[in-house]
Amino acid sequence: MGRLRRHASTLVFAAALVGGAGMALLHGQGDDDDLVEVRAEQKAPMVFGNVGRMVIAERNIDNWIYGNESRGRNWLEASLKQKVNEIGKVCRLSDLQMQKLNLAGEGDIQRFETRVAEVKAKCQTGEMHPNEWNGIFQKTQPLRLELQRGLFGSGSLFQKTLFTVLGPEQTARYEQIDRERRTYRYRARVELCIAQLDAIVGLRDEQRRRLRQLMLEKTRPPKSFGQLDRFIVLVQMSRLPEDTVKSVFDPGQWREVKRRLMQAKNIVPALKQNGVVFEDEPAPGEAGGVPTVIEIERLRN
Repeated sequence: MGRLRRHASTLVFAAALVGGAGMALLHGQGDDDDLVEVRAEQKAPMVFGNVGRMVIAERNIDNWIYGNESRGRNWLEASLKQKVNEIGKVCRLSDLQMQKLNLAGEGDIQRFETRVAEVKAKCQTGEMHPNEWNGIFQKTQPLRLELQRGLFGSGSLFQKTLFTVLGPEQTARYEQIDRERRTYRYRARVELCIAQLDAIVGLRDEQRRRLRQLMLEKTRPPKSFGQLDRFIVLVQMSRLPEDTVKSVFDPGQWREVKRRLMQAKNIVPALKQNGVVFEDEPAPGEAGGVPTVIEIERLRN
């Protein structure tokens, strides 16, 4: 796939390209060049034709960061309120604890808005060369990815404050609910991946059962999901011993599956850049390692 050229009037973040190329892993479309595009897309500069000088409006910046939906301070504050209320109910937070979390979340919002304002300030100079426009567009993309991952996640003031204000029992309860939430979502992704592989190679009932059991017993939910999390299971499968996965499939099926597993390894950087954090290390308070999906469900029952 060659380098794409776009006119300035059709500037759109290339997430659709990432999705389209990624889907080739499961639907057999495209070739290895698609995967190169997935790996490189997030950092590749926009390329313009000879369109002269242009003007960027603030709405352009907002669209590049927030998407085409009408989002801003009110939306961020509503997201914070919902998150604090959910944790408050689960962990039975006191008014003081909730107040501290709200203040921390407001700090994250303010820090984010300051960075957005800095980008917008660069657009107040009137007309600019396409290369300058290009540079400003690139500065918006880390903000867009941060927003997609969630302002109040890992590394945020909110997250740091959360584990400071929670007591031992509250922390245990929060981590339990978080594991169950991630487990439920991961199980749904496992079922989706099996259905998509079934559409490609035609799995028998016994193969679907064995593959489901293998993924739930031998892999773990990620610490956090992201925009491309539909490929998480395929990546996790590619990390298992080849003979273990190969035993599920017939020789003809395995040739198709193996090719996709090899390709899946190449999109790990794109997954991480879009917010996926794999469970490679024990989570806080889990020195003995993180339980698999089956182990989590057994503990819960």
